[in-house]
Amino acid sequence: MMTETSVWYALRTFNCQELALAKFLEERGYSYFIPMTYTTKGRGGVAVPRHLVPAVHNLVFLPKPDDVETFNATLADCKIPVHVFRKLDSKDYYEIPDIEMREFRLLCDPDYEGSQFITLQEAEAKVGKEVRVVHGPFAGITGRLVRKRNEYYFIKTMMEVGVMLRISRWYCEPVPEKSS
Repeated sequence: MMTETSVWYALRTFNCQELALAKFLEERGYSYFIPMTYTTKGRGGVAVPRHLVPAVHNLVFLPKPDDVETFNATLADCKIPVHVFRKLDSKDYYEIPDIEMREFRLLCDPDYEGSQFITLQEAEAKVGKEVRVVHGPFAGITGRLVRKRNEYYFIKTMMEVGVMLRISRWYCEPVPEKSS
């Protein structure tokens, strides 16, 4: 269940507790988003039927609640360790614009099989150009175009994670650099 909002918060939990945190939030009436992917691997390498699992551990996105004080009290009652990302220069929560979250959620669609999830450090280590996708299902989304083994990949980062998908360079146009 998603609500329309102008900004989102990112929450970090620990020890792969993102689904437990999501259940806690849902029980208290909050919407959330966890990047999910399909897997067919089971424990010990035994194949199991395809099912959804978190693509990124310990990260939950939440639309900004109407009453932040009530939300803070709710988190204080949570038995699961949780941390809301804050701005570097203040104690305010870091706010993710809705347009960025919409783009990120589109790229995280588990039915799109071409998505790969990488760490922020891996994404930043790849050299590439800022581009806008102009064709296909991801038209309008901005990110970086990188080259890896003679193939092109589009990367969009959000907080501590990057989504990387294979894309034709002809589907992208460079984003003009902002002048100072």
